[in-house]
Amino acid sequence: WKKLIKDFIDRTGLVPTDKVLELGCGSGAFLYVLNQSVRAKYFGLDYSMPLLNVAKRVLKQAKFCCAEADEDAFEDEKFDIIFSRSVFHYFEDLEYAYNVLDRWTRRLSKGGKLVLMDLNDIAHQKEYHEFRKIGANQPGSYEKKYKLLDHLFLNKSDLKRQLIELKMSNIEFFPHSVREYGNSIFRFNLICTKAE
Repeated sequence: WKKLIKDFIDRTGLVPTDKVLELGCGSGAFLYVLNQSVRAKYFGLDYSMPLLNVAKRVLKQAKFCCAEADEDAFEDEKFDIIFSRSVFHYFEDLEYAYNVLDRWTRRLSKGGKLVLMDLNDIAHQKEYHEFRKIGANQPGSYEKKYKLLDHLFLNKSDLKRQLIELKMSNIEFFPHSVREYGNSIFRFNLICTKAE
């Protein structure tokens, strides 16, 4: 966690006056640790009310909303940083993912940062599934276990084009800060800036 948080703060330039939104915040674990380093104005969005109830208990000063990632929330609030970690691979399809990006990049302040972490890289989709099959131990158990849990994979070039259309600039792909994290070889992260 310390490595993840330090890397996030270094890349975003997070300061206490920033308004920060996490899409898919769950129980608020990342926000909680982030708040230990920088006491900014935190917001969290998640579709699970039970997880948000945990987040509300540990981050009393933060604001949370129970909604899907493609739904509007927090009225007309503008954010200095919007991020998501290990969430996009659960989205149903690319259309949904791009709708989420379209909705929330509009809510970034000029010069605001969008950070997407742990995105499944389509260039490594085959190796990803092979790696996970090895961990399943028995032939056929992987397919059975994950039959209804498809993961979304993204193409870096297509994603970059989409972000440029949304007036995002300085798009930078970066590696996972924790090299020991097993899925890091199959995933990528990116940061970009709201141009207008």
